[in-house]
Amino acid sequence: MRALASDLPAVTKRAFARRGLSGAELARQWPAIVGADLARHCRPRRLRFRRPGETREGDLTLRVTPAWALEIQHLETLLLERVNGFFGYRAVERLTLQQGPLPQPTPQPAARSSDAAAPPPADRDLVDKLARIDDPELRQALERLGRALRQKQVQRPERA
Repeated sequence: MRALASDLPAVTKRAFARRGLSGAELARQWPAIVGADLARHCRPRRLRFRRPGETREGDLTLRVTPAWALEIQHLETLLLERVNGFFGYRAVERLTLQQGPLPQPTPQPAARSSDAAAPPPADRDLVDKLARIDDPELRQALERLGRALRQKQVQRPERA
């Protein structure tokens, strides 16, 4: 098994390159770069440079929700500082705003309730071993891992 994130750059490279986002990290890291509040109202669409092969003083096109276009325009200096800080040099010189609806984020699965039903008796020893862990999220993750490993052992008998 491999993490999906390890293959993502290879899969998305062509799609981002068509949009002028050869540095796909900009699109992936957008909420961390500009902040979650601003990221809900604008997204990078295209990054163009004056000449092919150049990576300085580009024009970043943002898709902006119409109600926030004026606010984003007023925050242009701040956004440019944050984006250029991400690159580590003056990669973007100006912003171009495109008004329109943003794609809706995919809904996150509902968090599991910590009041879940008691584990089956077969896993009682696993629960006992994890009882000393104070962090409930860590304890639940380790419990899921333990159950998955036990399930694999049941499916695949031990070799002699």
